[in-house]
Amino acid sequence: MQKISNIRGIYRDILKGKEGDTRYDSGWVSNAIVDKCRVLLAGFMKNESSNGIQYLAVGKGLEQWDTTGAPAPDPVNITALENKFMPTIPVSELQLAYLDENEAEVAGPTHRLQITATLNPAYPEPIPPGNTYPLREFGLFGQLDSTDFMIDVIRHPVIHKDASSTLIRVVRLFF
Repeated sequence: MQKISNIRGIYRDILKGKEGDTRYDSGWVSNAIVDKCRVLLAGFMKNESSNGIQYLAVGKGLEQWDTTGAPAPDPVNITALENKFMPTIPVSELQLAYLDENEAEVAGPTHRLQITATLNPAYPEPIPPGNTYPLREFGLFGQLDSTDFMIDVIRHPVIHKDASSTLIRVVRLFF
């Protein structure tokens, strides 16, 4: 089967301290568009009961990734995060915007979509006995026939988010 690979994504994480100071900035990094995204798009084109982005999930991944490095996700077989935090962030709490070729926000649909999630203080809740939540993975999810379908996934070096910090996660999808 021939793969169409021109759907791609990038993301950027910015961790802000209690006073608004930037503690960490990942810069723009590629993420993995998974095959279920293509199935979701095909369902939309065929007028199936397909829904676009429904939520963003974050997770702690696996602690061993801190020493071995996170394995690259298999875009064909991955359907879920390793350790998803609940509750997820619903689309109503995400900011979605179309971008033009200069990355400026525009009103009408384009082939570039930006999704911004703000993980406010105390989300996710720190894991006792420590005072941080170790973030190592995230993914966007849509739905087809009321079943969750992963759109993209990223595994990254651990970010220890404490209860007073804010993480701004920006994802850009290019179709």
